[in-house]
Amino acid sequence: MRHSSIAAVLFLLGIISLVCAGAYFSGDLRPALFGAQDESQVAGPGIFPFGQRRDPVPGLEEANAPMGSPPPLDWPSDSYKFLAVKGDGSPLTYSPCRPIHYVVNTDLAHASWQRLLEEAVKEASWASGLQFIYDGTTDEVPSNNRAGYQPDKYGNRWAPVLIAWTTPDVVPRLDGQTVGLGGSSSIALNNGYKAYVTGSVALDAPQFGEILDSPGGEAIGIAVIMHELGHLLGLDHVSDPEQLMFDEASWVRDYAAGDRAGLAKLGTGPCSKDF
Repeated sequence: MRHSSIAAVLFLLGIISLVCAGAYFSGDLRPALFGAQDESQVAGPGIFPFGQRRDPVPGLEEANAPMGSPPPLDWPSDSYKFLAVKGDGSPLTYSPCRPIHYVVNTDLAHASWQRLLEEAVKEASWASGLQFIYDGTTDEVPSNNRAGYQPDKYGNRWAPVLIAWTTPDVVPRLDGQTVGLGGSSSIALNNGYKAYVTGSVALDAPQFGEILDSPGGEAIGIAVIMHELGHLLGLDHVSDPEQLMFDEASWVRDYAAGDRAGLAKLGTGPCSKDF
C-alpha cells in the first residue's frame, strides 16, 4: 500500500476515534456499548454511612430484647399478606426492641377521637406485641413526600408516626369511598438490613364523622383505625372476607385469626441498634 494511502487510512481512523470518544464522554454511546444503566443500581437510602446522611443517632431507645410479645394464637391461619418482604422471604418490620412513637393531627377529628384511637392502638399493640407511645398532637399534615427525619420539629430521632384526620383535598387518594390510608417508610443499611422507622395514617374526616353518626358507628370507627394500623405495621389487603384486612367494607370489627397471625410475625422481627 502506498504511503499516501496509509496516511489517509490513519487519518480517517483518527477522526472516527475522536467522534467515538466525544460520543462516549457525552453519554450518547455508553448505552450502545455497555447497555442502558440499571436504575436498581442507583444508590439509595442506607448505601452511605450515617455520617454522610441526615439521620438520627442510631440505636435511640433500642432495648437489648423485644419490649413485648404477641399472645399465643388460638389456632393457626395463613390468611394474611405482607406489604413488603425481604430477600429471605421474611416481612419488613419495625424493631420490636424500641417503641413506636406517634403524634396526632386533630384539627378535623371527631370529639371522640382519643377514645377510639386509644382502643385501636391497644388492639394493634396487643396483637403484635409492639409498644406504642403517644407524643401528643401536631400541626403536621399528611404528605406523599413526608420526611422520615424532621429534627427541627421532632428532635434528633426518626419522626413519629403521623395519624391525621384530613380531607381528599389534602390527600387525593382518599377521594371516593376510601375512608383511610396507612403505611410506613423503611431504611436500608449498608449491611443489607432493612426496617420500618416511621409511617402515617390518614383518615377522611367527613366520611369518618358519618360513620360515627351511624348505628354502631364507634365500633366501625375503631375497626377502620385498626385496619389502617394493620397497614402501618406491614399487613396488606387479603381476599378473605372474614379478616379485618379484607379489601372491602365488611362486618368484621376485630382482628381475626389471619390478621393476628400476620401481626404476630410483624411483631417478632429482628432488633437493631444500627439505625
